[in-house]
Amino acid sequence: MGKKVIAIGNMLMMDDGVALLILDKIKKRLEDKGIETIIGETDVEFCFSLLNELDVFYIMDSTYYGNVPGTVTFKSLDDIKKFKDNSRSIHSLGLIDLINMYRMDIKGYFIGIEISNIDINLGLSNILQGRVEDVSQKVIRFII
Repeated sequence: MGKKVIAIGNMLMMDDGVALLILDKIKKRLEDKGIETIIGETDVEFCFSLLNELDVFYIMDSTYYGNVPGTVTFKSLDDIKKFKDNSRSIHSLGLIDLINMYRMDIKGYFIGIEISNIDINLGLSNILQGRVEDVSQKVIRFII
């Protein structure tokens, strides 16, 4: 049983790509600990094809819960699957829907990173740029 981190998002849509940027920043530290990293972008089918019932998965995505931008939310996948209608994740709903549809018993966690702005633009909003280091450290501590 191994650990795998999947980042979902779109770098062309500002803060929507925050999970991709964070995973890219912490990738080496995770891989040094034997944790596989996967840049899933918005390809839900690709991400779904990597899931199995043996490994522990950390699915990272941008969220909109109404919290302060850069707030990191950690939830078990079991909780997300039970209460998926209340989720404000931008992309993982499709992945969670597939997990539920195929009745997969996926172990792991959802890591949500609160956004400030989604727009057609490369790079994060100023407020999120200022939180990248803090978010990265919180994610590393949670996963390792």
